[in-house]
Amino acid sequence: MKDRSLRSRAVTLPARALIALARHLPYRLRLALGSALLRGAVALVPRLRSRVENNLRLIFPEMPAGERRRIRRAMADNFGRTFTEILSNPSFHGRGYWIAPEPGPGTEAILRAAREGSGAVLVTGHFGQWEAGRAWMKSSGIACAGVYRPLDEPELNAIYLENLEFGGTPIFPKSRRGVRGIVAHVARGGIVAILTDQFERRGATLDFIGHPAPTALVPAELAFRSKLPLVPIYGIRQPDGLHVRVVVEPPIPHSTVPEMMQAVNDSLAARVRAHPGQYYWLHRRWVKSFAPPR
Repeated sequence: MKDRSLRSRAVTLPARALIALARHLPYRLRLALGSALLRGAVALVPRLRSRVENNLRLIFPEMPAGERRRIRRAMADNFGRTFTEILSNPSFHGRGYWIAPEPGPGTEAILRAAREGSGAVLVTGHFGQWEAGRAWMKSSGIACAGVYRPLDEPELNAIYLENLEFGGTPIFPKSRRGVRGIVAHVARGGIVAILTDQFERRGATLDFIGHPAPTALVPAELAFRSKLPLVPIYGIRQPDGLHVRVVVEPPIPHSTVPEMMQAVNDSLAARVRAHPGQYYWLHRRWVKSFAPPR
């Protein structure tokens, strides 16, 4: 137990110091630092670099090596900025760098659910700035719950959770207890946003960008059983690296749970194909292990 505490402190102290330092930097410099750190890590750590490379080779087998390198750098830049924004959520919210979505069926479904207290399930992925949608909703007076995977280090997790809660509450852990909380929340007429693109060992095998990907059915089950709108929502980072355009797609039609969840995957896949540098290619989304590249 003592050794574990020492290891935890060895990890958390530098990270906490870096977070404290970043909070004292001008906002744009803070984001640039986050970008530089992630770009450096992905470029210099073989395990991270090979994970991105393997994912890109799997999905885009004909892509030239130079284009894969460009996407890898763009991914690291976007994720570095996004994670920095999340860890300084009050600053992100205070500057209002998101661009509100255009009027349309999806936006109206969210506004109606908030107005009537009828509930809605929003789906997105680790793409672009995935907290921008909740930031837009909070600025519009709409409470939107979230779901997160707790970090291994308790002190860092506390900082992470505190900033997520700034964007809207409640925040549910990704667990059986969390699922029960989500069900109760939407039953009371709440809105929840769920990231759907993580490997789910006990999930259904659905297609994602042309390859089988174990996928949790919970978002579609929740919407189907409770007769709620299932609405894809994305935050697409703009070329200046600061602004994020919130895009809300029309609600996914109710059919069967697997068909609805396949439509969720297809929606995200189209966004990834359009902006591959904004997807988080570090996820082991399709398989948990790869053969070494030839």
